[in-house]
Amino acid sequence: MTELPLPRSKSYVPISFEIGRISVEFSWNNDRWHHCFRIDQKNCLQSVEKDGITQNNGNQTVPHGISDTWPASPVITEVTPTKAMGRPALVAIGLAGRSHFSASLTASDAEKDSMLVEVACRAQEAPKWLGSTYFQYGESPTDALIAIQPKAIDTFDKPMTILWSYRISVGGIEAVHPASCGKLLFPSD
Repeated sequence: MTELPLPRSKSYVPISFEIGRISVEFSWNNDRWHHCFRIDQKNCLQSVEKDGITQNNGNQTVPHGISDTWPASPVITEVTPTKAMGRPALVAIGLAGRSHFSASLTASDAEKDSMLVEVACRAQEAPKWLGSTYFQYGESPTDALIAIQPKAIDTFDKPMTILWSYRISVGGIEAVHPASCGKLLFPSD
């Protein structure tokens, strides 16, 4: 019997996107893309994934109640540079359990040097956790995690698409209605 060759792994070269002083870099790690936001090329926010993050040779823990089915942050397995309304953008997709995630990153019209992140999850069952979790560089471990979550769901009609969005700027990270944000981060000097 002839063995078929193993499929070649595609190249996972980091993908960068810049809007003025704000930039984001997606880097492949194990089975998904992790991303880091920077202001003036200085790390500010790192996505928290199922395996946590590594900071100063130590692992940060992921908040309780998060599992492979309901990860700390949307699982991103594909990132594609594109254009939206004639401007550069990134589109990202992935899945966890039976839920599918999509996200877009574009320049925000609301503020100079800011990036708008819009996320959607097509859920087949009521989520136990849903949101985007970040580690804030420069904070003590107890204050370092921040979560952006969608508006609370009163009733779940399956399947259901759940949306949340947020803006990253020199002034910090803020939820864009109808999402909620734990606190304002890294105010500029």
